[in-house]
Amino acid sequence: MTSTKQKTYEDLKYRIITQQLAPGDLLKDKEIMEQYGIGRTPLRDVFLELQSEGLINRVPRSGTWVAPMDFNFLKQITEVRIGIEGVAAELTASRITEKQLASLKSILEEVEHFEKGGQVNDRALIQLESEFHNIIYSSTGNPQLEKLLRSYQSLGARFWHYLVFSPEQMFEQFKSHHQLLEAIEKKDGSLSKTIAENHIRVYIDIIDRKLGVL
Repeated sequence: MTSTKQKTYEDLKYRIITQQLAPGDLLKDKEIMEQYGIGRTPLRDVFLELQSEGLINRVPRSGTWVAPMDFNFLKQITEVRIGIEGVAAELTASRITEKQLASLKSILEEVEHFEKGGQVNDRALIQLESEFHNIIYSSTGNPQLEKLLRSYQSLGARFWHYLVFSPEQMFEQFKSHHQLLEAIEKKDGSLSKTIAENHIRVYIDIIDRKLGVL
């Protein structure tokens, strides 16, 4: 994506995840184009990306809306996600590049800065969490797996923010990311898989305690 497209995508995604754009809200092309200074074609690309992640619904010649929050669907995808997150981590341990490894380290260093500095930026934490997962997914070298996991991660982030988000919970989640990074650096595929699977199980437990739907 170009800079304008990327910024538009990231801002709309953040607003949907944090409920600033609520389920069912109509996204009007003209208003968004004016707000972000983006053309119709790049906006269409942004919408296609958000749609692929399950965050919006589009009906040709009818409109674009923020997707509803379906907790039964959350249960279904989370059950699947445990296994494929593990597969992704295992593949990453053997396929990750030095550049991707450096990017993961940089993300965790930035998180530590927020945690130690006491100045917490909720938006930045959400973005860093997403970036960490996306680097893992791209490191698998499997575009189909990456596409599926990006979608599941975006949906999971939306429910997470709605139900249990707090900076403290986010910092707890990043602890397992530190463990995963260490396992990946050692190229320990088995351990990487176990850590990634447990990360999702913790997510399920927290959601379950909060809502009792899983």
